[in-house]
Amino acid sequence: MKNNKKNSGSNWQISFSPILRYSALFCLLILAVIMLGGGFLSFSLMNARAHASLASTHAQISQRIDESVTLLESLAGLPEFYDPSIPPIDKVKKLDQMAPHFGYLMICYVDSDIVVYSDGSEPASLASRDYMQNLFSTGQVQVTDSFAAGADGVTLNYTVAVPLFGQQGDITGCLFCAIYFDEVTQILEEADSVNNSSATLIGTRGQVMSSTAGLPYGDPVMDTLRSSRIFGITPDKLEEQFLAAVPGSYWSYQNGSLFYTAYQRVENTGWDILCSVSFWNIFLSVLPSLLLVACLTVLLCIGLLLLLRRYIAGQMQVVNILVHSVEELEKKIYQDEQPEDRDFNEIIRLTSNGLLDSLTGVVTRSVFLNQAAAHLKKLDPQLVNALCFIDMDNLKHINDTYGHSGGDVALKSIGYILREYEKKYDGVVGRYGGDEFIMLLTGLDDEAELRSVLDELVLRLHSEIGSAGQNIPIQCSVGVSVCLPESDLEQLIAQADEALYFVKQNGKGYYKIYES
Repeated sequence: MKNNKKNSGSNWQISFSPILRYSALFCLLILAVIMLGGGFLSFSLMNARAHASLASTHAQISQRIDESVTLLESLAGLPEFYDPSIPPIDKVKKLDQMAPHFGYLMICYVDSDIVVYSDGSEPASLASRDYMQNLFSTGQVQVTDSFAAGADGVTLNYTVAVPLFGQQGDITGCLFCAIYFDEVTQILEEADSVNNSSATLIGTRGQVMSSTAGLPYGDPVMDTLRSSRIFGITPDKLEEQFLAAVPGSYWSYQNGSLFYTAYQRVENTGWDILCSVSFWNIFLSVLPSLLLVACLTVLLCIGLLLLLRRYIAGQMQVVNILVHSVEELEKKIYQDEQPEDRDFNEIIRLTSNGLLDSLTGVVTRSVFLNQAAAHLKKLDPQLVNALCFIDMDNLKHINDTYGHSGGDVALKSIGYILREYEKKYDGVVGRYGGDEFIMLLTGLDDEAELRSVLDELVLRLHSEIGSAGQNIPIQCSVGVSVCLPESDLEQLIAQADEALYFVKQNGKGYYKIYES
């Protein structure tokens, strides 16, 4: 487009075409920068969403396993399962009623002959099941891979089993529950729908148990990984990390797309969770926002061009007036105005604070102080609540005798025991120092129940644990302060510490309740 201006037979012409060309080039450059920025944003989101999906999936599956173990261990404490005068069918009637209430396919009782009983069905032997053999030989909680069970012989489920220990420490049977296969699949699907990812649950033999990525059930996952191109690590090394339960991540290329995958072992199981995010899925999810920004940029450029054209047209009118009035002077007027563009970049820093002690699994000291302070504000004054300061008496001896790895095993064992009491009494437990733990117990009926709990706790903390063929003795001292309506957290900690000091100075290995 051209604006033609004439004066005294002379033609004044200003071409707008170069401005249009440069503006179009500028718009294309901006669009390329926007798309390139979208690509970098997609790479960043791949990492974040894969780990978010993994954290969500891992937390929900672990919680389901943990609550199943907790439920079965609580039931295992009922005396009726150890009374030989009670018929097995009477023992399982209550379990059958509880199964649908807690969302299980079934909850069953198994006697010492590894015969399973359930209401309405004939007893059946489970002696051929590997996990039953392992349970009765080791006395350890068992969590199985998915397998076909039920009346139809087709329904898939996962089984959690805990042993029943008699008074002599022998195994008199076990309790087990079956978790619906579809329940685990739903957990994977829900996490994936939120984070635009795909998840795969891998069994103890490396087989696919459930997958939202379309992997066939039962196929070895390593076959799929070997068929794709993996960056930074070999498939064999990756398989070694799976077997060693080492969490990690990797990049891969398959089916025309780049993938980022994060993986982690589910505690107390032999399962691994793989959460993958595709570059194209993430890029397509942010593409509408990119196109919106691109359209707004183009509209802004068009608006600026119209304003510039109008401005130039106005300036040409002024030039023509000047030329007509001072034609005899033959002056040339030049105007060179260049607007200044400034780019503003905002740097977003992502920080993360560790919430859990990586060795013992309990919360860190700072997290405990925050959570305990919140608990104190909502305690029921009609019930007994107590703060316990637990100190390991012989960590130095263990480190000197069994090495620091033995000390780590002892600390892990103490953390596991304390987490049981944390869950049972709706409290919170944290690692206060190197070999010191602090725990808040709530909702106890009276001081008699508190002393009963402390007696049991001290007994649990005075035991031997097996590690690498060695029996490592552990012993702890406990100082206790009872929460009063006017007590604050700092005061309770000081009182519990004073009671602990008394124990440490007078024999160790037992507990003392602070008395003012």
